[in-house]
Amino acid sequence: MKYSMYYASVTGNTEMLAKTVEKVLANETRVENAEDADLVCVGFWTNEGTASEEVRNYLKTLYNRKIFLFGTAGFGDSKTYLDGILEHVEDNLNDTNEVIGSFMCQGKMPQEVRDKYNKLKEEVPNQGAHYDLMISNFDKALTHPDENDLKRLEEAVLETVKKVK
Repeated sequence: MKYSMYYASVTGNTEMLAKTVEKVLANETRVENAEDADLVCVGFWTNEGTASEEVRNYLKTLYNRKIFLFGTAGFGDSKTYLDGILEHVEDNLNDTNEVIGSFMCQGKMPQEVRDKYNKLKEEVPNQGAHYDLMISNFDKALTHPDENDLKRLEEAVLETVKKVK
């Protein structure tokens, strides 16, 4: 099987996932052009509930491809939320493509995000409970992607490969 890899990572979370995908696919052949691949692996970080503009634009260039999507989201401890992100990302693909596998997990965020929430909590005291929730989510995300996330990703890649072969 031939595969291609395209991803964008700002904090290193998605890059960690991409390296895990490549480890699972180590016995397969990596090609540079998606047109030459049996499977196109596309990784993204979440920006406002979808992939970054760079990844969305890349997805729009794909035609007649089998695709494995993977990504990270700072606010990702809800399966419903993560599934919604994947749906938004898939909206960037035309109908000739088929997403045959996907994976999403929570990813740690930069300290500046927590600092911003703390500042906003002080500035908008009537929203304290809201910002406490945001800070709690930030703290939960600090360990992600973790070993369990990477194991689930490996399983998702293996299941996807079975669909290609």
